[in-house]
Amino acid sequence: MTLSPSHIAPSPTILTIGNFDGLHLGHRTLIDMTIALARSWGGRAVLITFVPHPKVFFAPQAHFFIHPERIRERMLNSIGLDEVIYLPFGDIYQMTPRAFFDEVILSLDPVAIVLGDNFSFGCRKSGNIDDLRRFCSESDIALHALGRTTFDHCPVSSTRIRAAIREGNIAMANKMLGVPYTLYGCVEHGAQRGRTLGFPTANIHVPDQVLPATGVYATRVATESDDDWHDAMTAVTQTPSFGCVDTVIESNIFDFNGDLYDRRIRVEFHEFIRHEMVFDSKECLIRQIECDKKAIRENLATLEK
Repeated sequence: MTLSPSHIAPSPTILTIGNFDGLHLGHRTLIDMTIALARSWGGRAVLITFVPHPKVFFAPQAHFFIHPERIRERMLNSIGLDEVIYLPFGDIYQMTPRAFFDEVILSLDPVAIVLGDNFSFGCRKSGNIDDLRRFCSESDIALHALGRTTFDHCPVSSTRIRAAIREGNIAMANKMLGVPYTLYGCVEHGAQRGRTLGFPTANIHVPDQVLPATGVYATRVATESDDDWHDAMTAVTQTPSFGCVDTVIESNIFDFNGDLYDRRIRVEFHEFIRHEMVFDSKECLIRQIECDKKAIRENLATLEK
């Protein structure tokens, strides 16, 4: 596979390559250095990524992505790069490391490449950073292999972030992401249980993103079309549905009376509050929700300071 001439630029190209799901602190380090080198050399910062994600290509699965593909694309296109190239993974997954280097990387004529020192490429990840270093040396390309960004003495990775989210450890996930973990979805009509209790909720169905552990969370909610954020209390619950278990995301948005049905919203997760509980009565449940709401207001108020 050779990239089309439209991808070849006359100014020096600084290249980075990866999946970039989540755009976590490690990804940001690679991208920031790519942009910085491009600016210092009067060149172009170019990023190559793959669609679909290799793990999804080989084993399609729900609830995998940290960001939906459209959000990842929007973020990559607004981060300061001069070009983002989305390679169809099905076109390149059988390439040898040498073929990937010759047909993809050299097609862009880069003067430098910025990668993590754990980078692998080619069919079955058969090429490593030492192979790439050798190829780059033969073609007079500067290779910048960066050590992995760490948090709590362990490397930051998308895999580790997914695990933290699934465990409900939102605080850890957010620190590795550098921003609050956010779910995206269209508001649907629910069972109206929250409304009958005096706590109406905006319910979203999230088919593709990693879902937090069941429980109650301190969140903030805004539509995708504006930045009018409201504090909220979000419950992640599981309910049986046609022989399967369906995860429901329900957000009680504080100080908000608008109509959100059929609108796309963002739910920022800030802190885990408590696990799911079973209550003896409706009154006990309402008292607990009031306590949760008070705790969430206090929690989110501290984040603003």
